[in-house]
Amino acid sequence: MNQVFFKLFILGFVSVLFFNVTVSAQVLAVTDKSEAHANRIRSTINANREIVNYIEYTLVSRGLPRHLRNLSLLESGFANSSVSHAGAVGIWQIMPAHADDHGLSQVDRADVYRSTQAAVNSLTRMYNKYRDWITVLAAYNCGEGNIAKAMAKAGSKNYEDYYLYLPNETTNSIRKYINACYVTGELDDLLRNTRKSPAKSKVKGAQAFRSKAKSVTVEGSVNGSLLKTQINSGYDLGVIAEFLSTTLSNINKWNPDIVSKLKQKSEVTFYLPAEEMALFESNKNKILRLSLLR
Repeated sequence: MNQVFFKLFILGFVSVLFFNVTVSAQVLAVTDKSEAHANRIRSTINANREIVNYIEYTLVSRGLPRHLRNLSLLESGFANSSVSHAGAVGIWQIMPAHADDHGLSQVDRADVYRSTQAAVNSLTRMYNKYRDWITVLAAYNCGEGNIAKAMAKAGSKNYEDYYLYLPNETTNSIRKYINACYVTGELDDLLRNTRKSPAKSKVKGAQAFRSKAKSVTVEGSVNGSLLKTQINSGYDLGVIAEFLSTTLSNINKWNPDIVSKLKQKSEVTFYLPAEEMALFESNKNKILRLSLLR
């Protein structure tokens, strides 16, 4: 009886551990990899190259990442005449109160240059406060007050924990931003600070569990102790193995017939243990770039 209870306890622990890691990966996952979406993003950027160049120049000169240009892209499509139903104006969709807080006149919200300076000031201040671009972007959308409430309810400052308490409009805006950064090749830069702490803690948790219960298996399940994601034929399995500090034989053991599957389909399901998956997901774009260079 005690042995049965112990196995049930271990299985429950496994389920909770891997469910949490999987959900966390999905919260910050790319949800639109279609060519149509990529073309829309690229064409909007290329059609507004003069404004984009000014935004990027301003961002870089202030020590901010270029990917923040995607905020203006998604807020307004770089249209300075854009006005939302809530009264936000300009390429950065600045609300009246936000303009007042940053010394911007109501008319100047539609001025590309002055509104960009105000937006950059706001983004800089919030990054100094949160040290995490996902949280900054969420705060830009719903306000710092709502972020504080969400963090308090979740008892955590990690987006993966408190996002459940944010408005749907805000979580949708984050999802769109992640998709845009995937297209512009800047997803690693966006998620670097966001995933740093959570990934480490989850890896340590998985390692601790394995050291205590590495002989326990889930009977009758396929890949019961593995997490799954999607990869395409652009990925080189050797590069993946090297980056994850594992062997190609392990990759093949976790993914039987993976080589033939990649030849037959444009995208396949890919399995990894928890700690390897955390590292893979947070460096997916980098691994793909290295694969394409091989």
